[in-house]
Amino acid sequence: MKRIFFRTLFGSYGNESLTGSTVDIMRKFLGGKLSDVKTASLLTFLKYHRSPYIYGKVIDVLRDKLEGIDLLVPDSIEIGYSYRLKKDTPYFMIASAIVLSLLPRSDIKAVFHGDNLSKGSTKDIFDHLGITVLTNKDSESMLKNLNIGFFNRSLFLPSLSDLNYLREELNIDDVFSYAEKFVSPVGSLYHITGADITDIDFYLDLLKNRYERFGIIAGKRGFPDIVGSSELVLFSKDRLKRFKIDIEHISSVGKLSPKDHSEFIKELLSKRLKSYEKYLFINGAVLLLVRGVVGSIEEGYEITKDIFYSYDYSQILRNIQRYSDYLNYKNIYEL
Repeated sequence: MKRIFFRTLFGSYGNESLTGSTVDIMRKFLGGKLSDVKTASLLTFLKYHRSPYIYGKVIDVLRDKLEGIDLLVPDSIEIGYSYRLKKDTPYFMIASAIVLSLLPRSDIKAVFHGDNLSKGSTKDIFDHLGITVLTNKDSESMLKNLNIGFFNRSLFLPSLSDLNYLREELNIDDVFSYAEKFVSPVGSLYHITGADITDIDFYLDLLKNRYERFGIIAGKRGFPDIVGSSELVLFSKDRLKRFKIDIEHISSVGKLSPKDHSEFIKELLSKRLKSYEKYLFINGAVLLLVRGVVGSIEEGYEITKDIFYSYDYSQILRNIQRYSDYLNYKNIYEL
């Protein structure tokens, strides 16, 4: 049955419906030429028949279609969160990225991507933190000057943002999340993401030609934060290394909304959540390890801890917010 469906969907039977080459179908899909039913069929196929080959074809089409800035920030690290809001876990890597933004040599320039969705998303957390801007150019300015930047998918990849309603209804993030890593406006060479243990090989095969060095947190599909004992699979120069991470599982913090998440991050950066600081430090350690700044989790942990206690991060966050406000005001005023 699967083989018949595969031949029907990706066979060479002309240009009607969902037939034709993979590239032809993807061009119809991204060009909005398929009905909702046919688009849903294609997305469902991609969800259940994932392979690096198919996603490679998606990426080829996106490369041809995309127009936007071509920015290479060699020392930036892309932090890949799932589009679905993780309601019961704080977003520690957002806070860790803010902490590590003050490293003396600017070793960590953290890049986040996303979009506003009806059920809450990573972008909503940044919105509540008050550090999102109106243009790709302003996101680039934040990244270069403050070492942290959020790029709004609706600005650099509107063809996928237009399909958000189907994405949510079908509970599909695969094609969106994977393709975005290849066509994002920032050319990061480093990346951290999360995956089920059974998906590790798929991710390795798909991402090894995209990033110079990347890490996968095993056991948390699409969610890279360390919230308990886990394993980091690190790929670099055709070699794999595995790091065991031993830390007790985080106690429940309840069901968090985007506003709750942002308030948690603010409290954590203000040093008012002492029991959660160790998770902040270990997530910072993972970022440093994937970026290649340190050689062990322990070393990265101590660096993150030392820099966290060296600055008033509640003030740092306010400074980031003010810079974001300045960029937005300047952008509107110049209209």
